[in-house]
Amino acid sequence: MSSKTRSSGVAVTGTAPGALPLLGHAVALLRDPLRFIASLPAHGDLVSVRFGPLRAVVVCDPELAHQVITNEKVFDKTGPLWRRAREVEGEGLITTVRAEHRRQRRMVQPAFHRARMPHYAEIMNEVLAEETASWEHGQVLPVSAFTLRFTSETTARVMFTEASDPEAVAGIRVALPDLVRGVFRRMLSPTAVNRLPLPANRAFVRARQQLQDSIERLITGYRSTDEKRDDMMAVLLAAQDVENGVADAPDDEEMAAMVTGLFLAGTETTSASASWAMYLIAEHPEVQERLRLEIETVLGDRAPTYEDLIHLPYTRAVVTETLRLYPPAWVLARGTTSRTTLGGQTIPSGTNVVYSAYLVQRLAKVYPEPDSFRPERWLNASSGCPGSFLVFGEGARKCAGDTFALTQLMVVVAGLLRRWELRTVPGPRKRPRARAVLHPRHVKLQLVSRGAV
Repeated sequence: MSSKTRSSGVAVTGTAPGALPLLGHAVALLRDPLRFIASLPAHGDLVSVRFGPLRAVVVCDPELAHQVITNEKVFDKTGPLWRRAREVEGEGLITTVRAEHRRQRRMVQPAFHRARMPHYAEIMNEVLAEETASWEHGQVLPVSAFTLRFTSETTARVMFTEASDPEAVAGIRVALPDLVRGVFRRMLSPTAVNRLPLPANRAFVRARQQLQDSIERLITGYRSTDEKRDDMMAVLLAAQDVENGVADAPDDEEMAAMVTGLFLAGTETTSASASWAMYLIAEHPEVQERLRLEIETVLGDRAPTYEDLIHLPYTRAVVTETLRLYPPAWVLARGTTSRTTLGGQTIPSGTNVVYSAYLVQRLAKVYPEPDSFRPERWLNASSGCPGSFLVFGEGARKCAGDTFALTQLMVVVAGLLRRWELRTVPGPRKRPRARAVLHPRHVKLQLVSRGAV
């Protein structure tokens, strides 16, 4: 990878062309979000856009993006986009502003301690074995449906002891699809439109209420029993943030927000990434063969443990390259809390600042052949310039579950390829569906049993 940066210390500013009266660039964004966002670097390092009444500056330079996401005091999770996100998740770890984030981060971190990862990997392997037990040679698999079942079931078992309240856990799973479908649309739609009694709005409101009711019911059940449980919910409920000698535990509302955010992050985003990984592996037989050889050499005929993953560098490279090409949270935003400068340019207080992992991770100045799937670029490679890989964020707000997500993706890849070959099904090349999460559209793959080859 290259570490080329801007030719001067001062950022080039510009304005995206094609804004319509009243609507601004909203039509272009909704019609083809990835094409629109990828077109912006041609107009500068900091590009002004408008979506209806909402004005924003899009950061098109990785080093400037790094400054935005690591300076949370100035670039905080404020503004209309995060207000809409809090409609779904509440004031949880992912959505909360800086003043509360540090406290919640300290309480959540023990649930993702590396010492717990071997247990989580066991659960992932159990779910994968159950999900694939009925697979047959020659079967055509709807990939996204499989990966969502896998990540939902894994997250549910990691977070909640199944016997605690199966009905409540099932309620969370049922609510997720309508919630995820609604988030991106509601973030860009005017508040008045979101309040109309449209079918999509009603489905979103029902799903949000069902999710909240189910999580509150689980929390009540956990708090009312002395039974010891070895799951993430128990770890979170036992959390005590002690600062200045005062113990501070999450109340039910805060607990519900944290659980909601963790459940959404652990299912939808990882499901999308697993779908992309399976599709890219099937589309590149030479990558699949190299993976198979590595997995066979390290694992033989057994499922991967957490301790095995360090010995699967090419598997990790495949996962990392998948995340580079198709980051699930492909566009995010911050709001400035005070007047500041970025790249030598003045940014007023209250400015919406947008950055995109999809944009910066496909810049040719950082990644040669940026649109090509080349896992080998991650073998013995430097990390590139700051801000060039934004999948898990950076700084104080870096994703708390990054190791969990990478473990889950590597378990899926290694666990599947030791028994199955993945083949593409004839049809047009799959294009991303860019909503709140970057999903592939209607991917189907043919399963070929290794024993039948």
